[in-house]
Amino acid sequence: MSRSTLAAGLAAVGLWGLAPVATRAAVGHLAPLPMLTIRMLVASLILAPWAGTALRGCTARQAGRLAAAGLLGLVGYNLPVAVGLQWLPAAPAGLLLATEPVWVLLIGRVFLAERGGARPWIGSAVALAGVAALAGVAALAGVAALAGPQAFAASTSGGYRALAGMAAVLAAAIAFGAYTIVLRPLSAELGAVPATAASTVAGTLPYLALSPLLTRAGLGHLDAAAWAEIAFLAVGSTAAGMLLWNVAVLAGGASQVSALLYLEPVISVLGAAVFLGERPGPATLGGGLLILAGVAVASVRVTPPGSGSPRRLAARRRPPEGSDPPPR
Repeated sequence: MSRSTLAAGLAAVGLWGLAPVATRAAVGHLAPLPMLTIRMLVASLILAPWAGTALRGCTARQAGRLAAAGLLGLVGYNLPVAVGLQWLPAAPAGLLLATEPVWVLLIGRVFLAERGGARPWIGSAVALAGVAALAGVAALAGVAALAGPQAFAASTSGGYRALAGMAAVLAAAIAFGAYTIVLRPLSAELGAVPATAASTVAGTLPYLALSPLLTRAGLGHLDAAAWAEIAFLAVGSTAAGMLLWNVAVLAGGASQVSALLYLEPVISVLGAAVFLGERPGPATLGGGLLILAGVAVASVRVTPPGSGSPRRLAARRRPPEGSDPPPR
């Protein structure tokens, strides 16, 4: 993975890692669905000029795939998360969302024939262990209880809502993996920026149905801090985050770049400590170290001895000036 690819992927993951912190602060002023609608509409307005470039030069088949990518990324991911978090505790939800790189690997292997080698899988296993430690023993117990027979036997609406929340959040993680895989060939054909812009605009169209919510959302009472949080989510997490992510995936491949997603929980914990005053415990610190180790294993490609770029190999084999040519 080149330095520019790594930088783009890390920047996107950094913006997405801070999104839960900004969202947690913003929902104290505005309900989730109106906030989500404003976020997507603002991001689409920013990306609209590049979207026009992609739509003018694409075929009908490409337009259909752009629409599918937009629905997967902006509706299939964001709406289930917003709904699922109403019924599911935050720790189990974060643990389920941290499986995104695994779904990227699986879907990429099936539909793009990406092999990626053993390192991404080993790194994913190490990073998932870190995510489990980061979420804590309570999160693991919560997921196990939700998936156990007690949950299915529950007759109260709360039990069914917890199961529905778990299914919604897991579906969101799978949808993001599919979004990454669907958009990658379009980024190669149309360019990463135009493809991202067009898919974002397409995915925002369903949110227009929620626009009546804005008239009674009390937007006039929002203070400057609330608008700053919404602006960060729209401009940073959605517009810039999507662009940087798809540029990195196009350059580095989905299997390698997706391992960077395991850094999201680490960034979220650090952001919560800095901006919300939450202090991480020993399990959180240990989990963060495991995640960093897993990302390093999955993302760093070992160069075999004697390999290298053709230019470097040629320079290595070229005899010094003035020396005799090698025997034929």
